[in-house]
This record gives sequence, structure tokens and C-alpha cells, in this order.
Amino acid sequence: MSQQYVVKYCKPAPKTLKRWIDAHPERVREFDCGGGYCTGSDNDFAYDILLREGWAMSDDCVHTLIEPTVKAMLAQLRGVRPCDCDECKRELAENKK
Repeated sequence: MSQQYVVKYCKPAPKTLKRWIDAHPERVREFDCGGGYCTGSDNDFAYDILLREGWAMSDDCVHTLIEPTVKAMLAQLRGVRPCDCDECKRELAENKK
């Protein structure tokens, strides 16, 4: 039996991002966007993606991606790789119970 993954969309995602997220729901837990980030863009607007346990950005093992543009976020998403950090291992073990 395969697991069904549901992505939480706090706000609507641009079509390109939504298409990628919907094709990889096993990697993305939550999508949001808005202000509050120091990205240097107008109004500090940014896209914010929380990855599921077991996934992280490959170059620095972060589990939350924050980018000011769709293009930059897609580049980050394409770099997501399986993660075996202690936090991910713990959460994956708890979810199997």
C-alpha cells in the first residue's frame, strides 16, 4: 500500500511551483508565501517551502527553503535530496509507529 501525501498550501502557489510540488508531494510538506523575510526584494516577499522529514537541500542540509522568485525556488527544489540527519531519522521512526 502506497502512502498518500498531502501538501498544505497556506496560500495559492504560482502555476510553475504548484506543478513541481504536486509532482513531488513526498518531498514537500507545506507551501506559503508573503512578507517577513529579509530577501532584499520588494516588500521582502518570498516563497517558503517546508520539506518533509527525510528530505533536505543537498548543499547545506536545510529543511526550509526561502526564495524571492519562482525561478530561484525551482532551482532550490531541484537540489533537494534524501536526508539522514538525526532529526529526520527521529521523525521518520516516529511516523512508522
